[in-house]
Parts: sequence; structure tokens; C-alpha cells
Amino acid sequence: MKTLKQLIGLLTVLLIVSSCDKKEEPITPLDNAGTVIDTSSSSGKILGAPAGGVPIQDAAISFADVELDFNITLKSGNPGQVTKYEVVKSINGGPEVSVGEYTALPINIGYSTIDQFIAGLGIAVGDIRIGDVFKFRVRVYKTDGSMYVYGTTISSFAIIVNCGSNLAGTYAVSSIRSDGNTYDLGTEAIVEVSPGYYKTVTTGGWAAGTIAPDQGFNFQDTCNELTVPDQDLCQGYYSNDVTGLPGNAILANGDLVINYTIDFSAGALDYTSTYVKQP
Repeated sequence: MKTLKQLIGLLTVLLIVSSCDKKEEPITPLDNAGTVIDTSSSSGKILGAPAGGVPIQDAAISFADVELDFNITLKSGNPGQVTKYEVVKSINGGPEVSVGEYTALPINIGYSTIDQFIAGLGIAVGDIRIGDVFKFRVRVYKTDGSMYVYGTTISSFAIIVNCGSNLAGTYAVSSIRSDGNTYDLGTEAIVEVSPGYYKTVTTGGWAAGTIAPDQGFNFQDTCNELTVPDQDLCQGYYSNDVTGLPGNAILANGDLVINYTIDFSAGALDYTSTYVKQP
């Protein structure tokens, strides 16, 4: 499903954006205005229910929860060579349109309706689909007449259209490995990193805190379909690939079943992890 693949790939980027230890990407062209901006305090969501009876990629959406709080602050440097900042937006990587021009930081842009998101983009509400991505970036205009666009890590913000999801909570966790080994990992909290995008405490059969500072893996709930995006083991602490497998499920009682494989030098091993929802 095109939109689902797009969603998984971009959510990996969103996790990087929302992490505490961020790496700044180069500015295009080189940042010679002497300023770096920060949008890490931004938040937003576009959640709704797709119409039934048609494939999800074709289903119109009834929007239930829409919000943007785009915050742009000065992270470092002296903005004396900047004449103005322009916020632009796009959908699915298409043409950017101007949201507004500002002469100083900080800047805050807030939306509360889907009509505000699509204004100026040349699309109708009925055109939006699950997995569509709205992106906001900042252009900077200098006193010498040049313009540059900040990089994409801490200076832009993307929101992915999704269904509502409520999987955060405490679960009793057990795992079965493809070689027959079983593991009881006790109870752990699943947290929601961004709408529909979650992180566990453990991966594989290792108890929390035994092999890395953060041993969780990330998974996505897209309209009750669970997927595990490609990622490195223990939030990148190790280079071992963690790859999602089919057969994931949200059970009627709220329990979760998540399947993935971990690549080792001796060969890949598959895991089926069961999360039993706790009261």
C-alpha cells in the first residue's frame, strides 16, 4: 500500500525529530546568516475515520481531531543578517505555498481545522487520504538579497494523516523466538511518540536495561493495522537490523501481537511478542 509505506518511512524521520539528542542537518545553501532555528517544541495531529467498504487508500476521511502548534525559536546565532522568515507548507512533497512572512522570532502558527491545513494547496478535504503528509518548513531571507531553506531535522515539522489510536499503556510481555526459545519480560509501558507511533521498553528476549540504555523498538498503528518500520536494534545502539513481519494484530480484548526479525551475524531470528493489556 503506497500510503502505508510512505507513512512508515516518514515516521522514522518523525521519531528523530522528536528525540532529545538531535543532529542538525546542513542548511541549503550553506548557513552563512549565522542563525540556527529550532522547531522541536511543535506538535500536531490530523486524525479521522476512513469511510468503510473501500480500500483505505481510496477512502474519504471524516476528521475528528485536527491540531497544529508550530513553534519556531532561535536556537543559536545572531539574526542581524536576516530580513524576514517565511513559513511554507506542502502536502506529499508537492509544491510549497506560503503560510506567512515574519520579521522576528519566535513564531507560532496554530491550526484547529482541516480547512486551515489545505488552504492554498489546491486540494479539497475530500482529496485527503490516510498516510498523506503535511510538511512545514522555514525559508530565511538575508540582507544581501539571498534566501536559504533550513534543513529537515530540527527546523521543519511534518504531520501524517492517520486514524485515531489508543494503545499506550502497561502490558505484560512475553516473546517466542523462531528457534523455540521463550522469554517472559515482565510488565512494561508502551508510550505514544507521536499520533499512532509507539515505542516499547524491550526488544527480543533481553530484559530492560541489560544490553543498552534504551532497548525499545518502534511500531505503528495505522487504522488498526500494526507495522514495524525498519530500524536498528535498541534505538540504534546496535547496527543489527530490526525488520517487521506480517501477522501483527490488535486483539478484541486489547492485547497486541507483534512480529519482527533481528539480523545477527550468525543469521536472522524471528520473534513473536505478545503484549497483554494490564488494568
